[in-house]
Amino acid sequence: MEFNAVIFCGDGQNLVPLTSPGESRIPKALLPVANKPLIEYVLEWCDQAPFKSVNLVTDMKNEKMIAEVITAYNSKRNLELRNSSPVKLFTSELKSTGAILNDIFPVKEEDEYEEENYIILPCDFITDVPPQVFIEVYRGNSDENMGLSVFYYNCLENIDKKVLKSNYTVYSNQENGNSVLLDMYSKDFVTIDKFLKIRTQLLWRYPTTSISTKLLDSFIFFMNGKCRTTNKNNEDIETSRSINKVKRDLARNSWKHSSGKSTIGMFALPRNAFFVRVNNLPVYMEVNRHYLKEFAKSGNRTNATKGSANIGVDCLVEEDAEIGERTTVKRSVIGKDVKIGKKCRISASVILDGVTIEDEVQLENCIIGKNVKIEYRGKLVNCNVEGSYTVGKNVNLKGETLKNLNLDELSDGGVFYEGSEDETTDESGSEGGVSEYDDEGFEEEEYEDDIFAR
Repeated sequence: MEFNAVIFCGDGQNLVPLTSPGESRIPKALLPVANKPLIEYVLEWCDQAPFKSVNLVTDMKNEKMIAEVITAYNSKRNLELRNSSPVKLFTSELKSTGAILNDIFPVKEEDEYEEENYIILPCDFITDVPPQVFIEVYRGNSDENMGLSVFYYNCLENIDKKVLKSNYTVYSNQENGNSVLLDMYSKDFVTIDKFLKIRTQLLWRYPTTSISTKLLDSFIFFMNGKCRTTNKNNEDIETSRSINKVKRDLARNSWKHSSGKSTIGMFALPRNAFFVRVNNLPVYMEVNRHYLKEFAKSGNRTNATKGSANIGVDCLVEEDAEIGERTTVKRSVIGKDVKIGKKCRISASVILDGVTIEDEVQLENCIIGKNVKIEYRGKLVNCNVEGSYTVGKNVNLKGETLKNLNLDELSDGGVFYEGSEDETTDESGSEGGVSEYDDEGFEEEEYEDDIFAR
């Protein structure tokens, strides 16, 4: 059973100011975690399979930067892997993941579907669970399953649960040990509605239904050609919508009809598995700290000294970084071509490439974007700084997000893949605000989160 992997590379709205428009902006796929681009973690995971093909999708403005990273990554792969599992880059101006998938892999005739299998991936996940585990679960599911949706539990200890976007996940454990996804509702919708509505028809069909608010959607979705053929021939399911909505509609299809329908399998990773989606700044910071701890445990002390600066063993410092005398660096990641002056104190911070820090600067728990300049005796605590920003002399700030004024950002009606599809549709996804799915007389919630939404 071979798979075509499709990795969607969005802009990362929840990673602003690092991903804000501007000359020093970084696409989400290229954000460095422990000084390595996010997309490399995903590509390395794919190479463990390996898949029939690995296809990345981005927009025109990010194409050049991502292409450079892919070229560099390909040069490190062996020739056999490059031939058997080619990495391809596509650009698209389409506004939904479903439409993009249809554009890259057109829906085939029904008698060809069994030979085609796809795995939909975000560009921002890191895990220690090899792809073979996911594939074996997918293969072991019942024949009625047209796809497999993967969920995970939060594994970061020091993360505020409020920043993790969990939802109400409705599922059922089957006698054969497998689970079936039945429905998904956003917490915001349930909060507004003041209660969770579960269809009686669902409970009749699946009396052992469970509901979880702790499961997080990985947006990893295995789907076979049958799933896409069914979409093409099923008027209830709009295949050009986001793949997450298609997945939800297919899950509902398994119980809302009187006759039995195909199902969507569900796999929840074990609680002790390491799996994160780096889709907001708090998670970005915590994942970097995770790798700093792993680095310290490894006993690698190559960065313990750099000149007369004091650099902790729990730091990652690029070789070309310049650090002045009597400067102390602890629990921090220092990127390429960074210049840090004398008598500075850097603690629990992530400093990206090309940053200049003048003498006697203090940074604590900060994320500093590319090419930022922090002038003499600046002090920042719990701050996030956009690329190319200049922090003046003697500035003392706490808990601030520092951004450049960008006219393009102010005039832009929407950033690529950041929910523009949902802005043009009502909550029900149908014209006139009438739900296609209101047989019990209540307004239907639109599970609107897409792979590109964060």
